[in-house]
Amino acid sequence: MKYSIINNYYYVFTMPGPYDELEKKAETLERQSKIEFGKKNFPSTISLLEETKAIYAQLGFHGKIGMLNQRISRVRNLIKLGEHETTIKTKNEQEFQNRVNKVLNEKQRYQDKLLNQQQALTPAVRNKIEKIKMLSEKAEKEEKLGKYPRVIGRYEYILELYKSIPEDSMDLSNNIVEIEKKISILRTKM
Repeated sequence: MKYSIINNYYYVFTMPGPYDELEKKAETLERQSKIEFGKKNFPSTISLLEETKAIYAQLGFHGKIGMLNQRISRVRNLIKLGEHETTIKTKNEQEFQNRVNKVLNEKQRYQDKLLNQQQALTPAVRNKIEKIKMLSEKAEKEEKLGKYPRVIGRYEYILELYKSIPEDSMDLSNNIVEIEKKISILRTKM
């Protein structure tokens, strides 16, 4: 130790020792842990804090060790919270995907059913259905042009074709009701 007298006061100057080096290393590690925490690199943050805690234990800084334990605990809680949120998101995404698959499967079954119905139909019934599709397309185009008397005539013919198809080959009741509604709406427009 070296003593100096300045303005009637004694000052003690000490050389840096091994404890000062350890304290600087601990402070550097603590700063690095804060940087890693900012980057959300939580495992690295915990590792650096544990290393800092070991150095403070050598130095006997029990207050600092307590604070580091609290920070480590908070970081571990953040990790658990992140894992929990990921699990919840994955579960919700899976439930949504299951609902989408169910709807798509139902749609595919409906399309397969229609295809099977059409394949099971007689050629005469298939021709009538094709004619109905063609007449419907023409009626929609003419309706846009405002040719209501002609459109009503087409829809009445479509209605006759629907009614001429045997009920046991295809259920067309919804289609018939829909065409009747269109005809009544068109008559109000004339």
